[in-house]
Amino acid sequence: MRILLVGEYSNLHNSLKTGLQSLGHEVTLVSTGDAFKKYPSDILLQARRIEGFTPLNWYRKALFRFTGFDIANMEIGYRAMDFLFDQKPYDVIQLINEYPFKSPYFMERRVIERLRALTKKLVILACGDDYVYLNNLDKLPHHPALQNPEIHFPYSEKYLTPAHKKYHEFVFAKKDAIISTDLDYHPAYAGKTDYMGMIPNPVCVEKLEFKPNTSLKQIVIFHGINQTNYYKKGNDLFEAALEQIQEKYGNRVEVRTARSLPYTEYLRTYEDAHIVLDQAYALDQGYNALEAMARGKVVFTGAGKAFCKNYNLNENEIAIHTVPDVSKIVKNLEALIENPKRILEIGQNARTFIEKHHDANEVAGRYVKAWEQIKERTKT
Repeated sequence: MRILLVGEYSNLHNSLKTGLQSLGHEVTLVSTGDAFKKYPSDILLQARRIEGFTPLNWYRKALFRFTGFDIANMEIGYRAMDFLFDQKPYDVIQLINEYPFKSPYFMERRVIERLRALTKKLVILACGDDYVYLNNLDKLPHHPALQNPEIHFPYSEKYLTPAHKKYHEFVFAKKDAIISTDLDYHPAYAGKTDYMGMIPNPVCVEKLEFKPNTSLKQIVIFHGINQTNYYKKGNDLFEAALEQIQEKYGNRVEVRTARSLPYTEYLRTYEDAHIVLDQAYALDQGYNALEAMARGKVVFTGAGKAFCKNYNLNENEIAIHTVPDVSKIVKNLEALIENPKRILEIGQNARTFIEKHHDANEVAGRYVKAWEQIKERTKT
């Protein structure tokens, strides 16, 4: 098949591309690289003119500060349309999210219309914030917006505005299918029209060396922070817990914190860590957590009862289930520091789990089977 993957937030589409190519498919990935993360892409859409011209970039930042409108996103929209203008049809086009480029709505609609015209199978992933997910938070046990009503989450709140609702209805009228990527999004979409269920995130296992840190004399704890999602991921809770751990254990632990790093640098920074603190509100693992698990790290992330039931696992067998409770985070960290051999056991279990359930080649095959079940749309 000839496939176009649109957008990238986490390395999901890059890994899926690798898996699809191993099965003999022709795949193109077009994305913005997701800001500072700088994910690779076949077609990289960047606001080079605006960001590369100092006076214009200064004006852009000033305008954004006062209005919340980023003119760089307009250039992204124009570049997306320029790329799509002379493209030949694709058998499948898949969007990473209902709003993949974040250009102004009038431009994003034009992009979606062009994508719709280029394929008979247009698929949207339930991945990251979107209108349906954010309107069904009551189906989740924890979410930062529910736990912290006094905190504003402007990025998420945009998806609940009347303007976005109108855009959401437009793009969902164009789509042929929805696939969720983990258990955090599945509850919001279960029973919805055109929902094809959950397919686990693909991970290129062969690219991630299983190299657990067997030196257990000093436990290295890595805390990676995306400053934009500081409260959304529970980084404030992790920092509070780490203060207690450092005070109690001193030199027995090394706490390493990194903020808003590009993807490749992020991977290098926690290479020799024993423990990786990922997020505190999830039911399932996000992409960063999965890659850390593949490398043999003990990850604090979502892995609760629903997750264990789905994969037939025991509690904390392959990762440490983390909820927004500082005392529980501290307790789980203490248990690992006091029994460091458990770190190696969980790390090995984590690698085995990723190989079994997230291997990119196998997951790509599941996507192909799902796409083949979609009835081709003859009218747009």
